[in-house]
Formats: sequence, C-alpha cells, structure tokens
Amino acid sequence: MEPTTRLRSPLKQGTERSDGFWEDSEGKTLKVSASEIERYVYCPMSWRMEIEGISAKGKEVELGIERHQRMHQMIVEKIEAQNAFTRNIVIWSWWFAVVLTLAADTAAFYFVQDGLIDSELASMIGKFLVLLALVWLILAIVLLILPWRRWLGWNEILSSSEEDPDIENDLQPLNTPLELGEKGWLTFGRPEALILFSAIALSLHGVALTFAQNRSLATFALLVLALIWTLLATTRLQAALTANKRVKEKDIEGGLEDLGEIKYSDGGDSILLEDKKTGLRGRPDQITRIGEDLIPVELKTGKIPKKPHKSHRFQILAYLHLIESMTKSPPPFGFLRYGTESVFSIEWNQKEKENLFSVIKEIQQISVEGGAKRDHNRPGKCESCSRRQDCPDRLEFIPTQ
Repeated sequence: MEPTTRLRSPLKQGTERSDGFWEDSEGKTLKVSASEIERYVYCPMSWRMEIEGISAKGKEVELGIERHQRMHQMIVEKIEAQNAFTRNIVIWSWWFAVVLTLAADTAAFYFVQDGLIDSELASMIGKFLVLLALVWLILAIVLLILPWRRWLGWNEILSSSEEDPDIENDLQPLNTPLELGEKGWLTFGRPEALILFSAIALSLHGVALTFAQNRSLATFALLVLALIWTLLATTRLQAALTANKRVKEKDIEGGLEDLGEIKYSDGGDSILLEDKKTGLRGRPDQITRIGEDLIPVELKTGKIPKKPHKSHRFQILAYLHLIESMTKSPPPFGFLRYGTESVFSIEWNQKEKENLFSVIKEIQQISVEGGAKRDHNRPGKCESCSRRQDCPDRLEFIPTQ
C-alpha cells in the first residue's frame, strides 16, 4: 500500500453512539489520549504519522525531552525537601513536647514542699511507668519488624481526600510509610512513631518518680535531661529550616512560586488518568493543588508565544476534563507553562468542554472512517513540523527575499 493511502486508511473498527462518541464491538469507548488531541489539533496528518510510529525529529524535540526531565527532577527534589521539612517539624514538635514534660517535672520537684510527695508511692508509680514504657518499646519493635500492614491490607496514606480518593491516593507516592526491607518488613510509619514517643515519655516520667525520694537529685537529673533534649530538638528545627530553604530555592530555579503545592510530576512512575465515558486518557506533566482544587500543569518548550497555541490549549483542556471526571469537582483553570517564566491560565467551562468533546469525537470518527489529511495552507507551519520529512501532504516553504 502506498504511504499516502496507508496514512488515510481507517485505524479501528467502531460505531457511533447516540451521544456522538464512538465505541468498539464490545461496547467500549474508543480511546483517545491528551497527547493525540494536541497532535491532531496541530495537524491531523501529523497525528496520523505519530500513530503509525513515525517519530518526531529535530533538535527541538531532543531539547524538549531534556527540559522535561530536568523540570521533573527539580520538582522531585522540591517534594523531597518539603517532605524533609514536614518530617523534621513533626519530630521537633514531639521532642519539644518531651522538653516541656521534663520542664514540668523539674518544676514540680523543685517547688513542691517536703512531705507532699509520698516517696514510696512515687517510687512504685515510677517503676510501673518504666515497665509500661518497656512494653510499649517492645510493641513498637514488633510492629517495625513484622509486615502487619500487608496482613491487614492497610495502605497508610498520611494525606487523603474523601472527595477524590482514587486520584489522591495516586498523587501521594511520597507520603506512604518508609519501607526498609522487602514485602513490608521493617516498615516505619505513624503508629510506630507514636508508640516510640509514648515509650520515651513514660520512661522519663518513670525515672523521675523513681528518684522522687531524693528531690535534689531528681531535680538536677531532670534539668540535665531537659537541656539535652532541647539541644536534640534544636537540631531537628535546624534541619527543618534547611529543608524549607531548599524548597524556596527549587521554587525560584523552576519558576514554581505561583503554581501552588505540587502533588504529582510525570516521571518514571507516572499515573494514567482515564474517563471511560469519552475514552479520554492522559498523563499531565504536573498536578498542583491550589486551595481545594487540583490543577493540571503542562510544560512546553521552545519559543515563548504571545498567547497559548491552540493545540497546547486543547491538551490542557483534556487534562482538566480528566481531573473533573475523576474527582467530580471541576478545576477552575489549568496552567500552560512555556519555559520557567511564562505561565498561561486556561479557563475551564462548559463551552470549552463542548469544544474538547467535539475534537474527541472527530478523532474517533477519523480513526474508524479514515481520511486524515493536512488541514491548513501554511508553509511556515509545515516547515517547523517535526515530522515534515515523512509527510506526504507537506507544503514547500519559500522564504521571502
């Protein structure tokens, strides 16, 4: 078959539904990706060549891949710094609570008059607390070693949403418990941390009460412990401040200051958003949260335009619909980024949704009926196309004198 004939022939078999979308013989909606929409709106023939496996060529393509990878790495480093900041702040708050506990005990032993504390009773309570702390410590070690989460089928997520549980779970890969071994063995999460903290607090109270018969010694020991724990807490606070500084540096380096809280970045473990009703699917470059809204972000390289390209705008519209279909909450807008400095906000409304659906139906129809062809008469556009060399419909660019 001639190349031109092959590129115009049907791709799939299907029938049109009453709602205008197309489905296969099994009743499943024909799939269309967001990147297909971007390519189709740019030029149907370029879209068809991509489907046939004709790769894009040129330095701009290679540069775009490199910039995407570099941006993803910056976002990963920012998320890691954010997690380090949160982790150190939590540890600092727990350790500072220990400092306050020690300070309260020190004050009690210093100011309470002789005879107001029954030495034998205090010693007995202290020994009981030390024994209880030992039990909690053993429990924490057992939970740390055994893969009890897998046995219970519990997927611990520190941050989730009742409104959009499916997508939120996918967007929180860095908030799951830290697994140090295989198959859930040696896993450290919130329960282990809380139990260990309780064991520390109980042991400190127990030791203090054990020495209650000697108030001077108890007061001195508690004061020394409070000072030591204050220094330990200070190291956690310093680590948190250092991590927060790294977050700000990555924001400036990647131009991320006004994009909200980045929840996801397309990389090796990218998620696939899908709407089975329309057949639309896709993987946005990033998803950020602003307020209660999840906002898709698409990164584009090359020359920064005065306004977003139509094909790029339709791609971000596809991601907006995917987020709405999965969360049941429509985002107000999406972001198109050109480089690290230029960001365009793309509004999401009913009119744009109808425009998007129209393109999806058109792609599904031409996939079944064939007939892909160039839809413009702009030689300059053909000249800048990354698949120009293999295109049978290309126009010749004649530069002006």
